[in-house]
This record gives sequence, structure tokens and C-alpha cells, in this order.
Amino acid sequence: MTISYPRSFPVGAGFINVDFKLGDLSVQNTLENGAIQVMEMGEALWSSTFTTFEMTMADRQRWQAWALTLRLGKPFYAYDPEKVYPAAYGASVLNLTRAGGGGFDGTATLAAVTAKTVQLTGLPNGYKASAGDMLSFPWNGGTALHMVVEDATASGGGGVTLAVAPPVRLSPSPSISSTVRLVQPVCIMKLKPGTFSAPAGFQPQSVTFEAVQDITGASYADYV
Repeated sequence: MTISYPRSFPVGAGFINVDFKLGDLSVQNTLENGAIQVMEMGEALWSSTFTTFEMTMADRQRWQAWALTLRLGKPFYAYDPEKVYPAAYGASVLNLTRAGGGGFDGTATLAAVTAKTVQLTGLPNGYKASAGDMLSFPWNGGTALHMVVEDATASGGGGVTLAVAPPVRLSPSPSISSTVRLVQPVCIMKLKPGTFSAPAGFQPQSVTFEAVQDITGASYADYV
């Protein structure tokens, strides 16, 4: 079977500890008059340290094989295990009904964007988005991942405007009418070289690795 990229985590993946955060490449300078200047020196990218539950060697070898397929910067889909579901609902969000009718599958439609907001349609009536929820949508051949930074409630028609971080990248602009994932939102990441560890031995042990977001918009078919 041909491996396709970006890859998903191995089947049955479970994590005991994940440090999923937005990188900060800003610098600060204090002027003689006491004013403070802050400048961002690079893209704000998501990065994470992943630690799985302890598992047997038979399960760890699945991760070893997975990591080998990601050598030389090949990409995979990553998500924050703490933010798989919207905080207000948990897994029961999939029991909701869209305002226009039909079951809610955890997705919405991108209606408009600004640098600081995304407007969604196709949500359940009165859908509650909480600060800290995540969402993702296609961008520049890859995937944009953002965090909701203020609580918001959808209208009776299932529309809502959400304040998000990091800023929405507008060049190129996201495609309006794209599908937005609110359940298990993902970004595309690459392993940081030298960080993957799946210790040998017959005792259950954890697999650990570090990764950083890739927003290059590369043609992932090139990795096959």
C-alpha cells in the first residue's frame, strides 16, 4: 500500500502528556524614555512535545515504523488531544443538529475572514464557542490552525464571528466556503530531528517526540 502524506498518527494513538503551544519569536527593547518596543521576528507557528501512554513493544514498533516514514521532513497531521472537542460540549457536540436541519458532524463553513476573526455558518442554533477552543481550515495547500480567544454564541441561523489567534494569514486569502473543522482540528507538522524516542525493552514504556507546524504550502504528493 502506498503511504500518503501528510500522515495521521498510528491507529489507537493515546497521549498522557502534550505541550501544544504557539511559538513566540518576538523580541523586546526598552528605550531610554522607558517606552517598550516589541517586534515579531518570524511566523508564529504551533509546536508540541508529545508523550504517549506507556505501551508494549508490539505497539511501540508501530510508532517506530511511523517515525521512519517521516524522515527528511515528511509531514503529518497533528492535533492537541486536550482540544479535540469544543469545551462546552465534549463529545456530545456530535449529537447536535444544524440550524438548517441535519446532524452536526463537527464542521462548519467559512463565510468570511479578517486578520483577527473568522465568520462561520452552518452551526447549530445557539452553538457556544469557548475561549480556548480550536478550529482549522484549508490554507495555501496546507492547513491553518487557530484558537478561539473570546467566548461567542451562534445566532438562531447558525452563524457566528469568532475572534482567533494567531492572526489569520490573508496572503493568499483562505477560500470562502471552505470546510472548517471544530472537532479534532489539525495542523500539519514535521518531526524535530533527533527528538523521537521509542525505547526498546519488554516493559511498557512511552514514546516521545517533538514537532513544529509546517505552513509552506508544499505539494505533499511530492513526498510519496
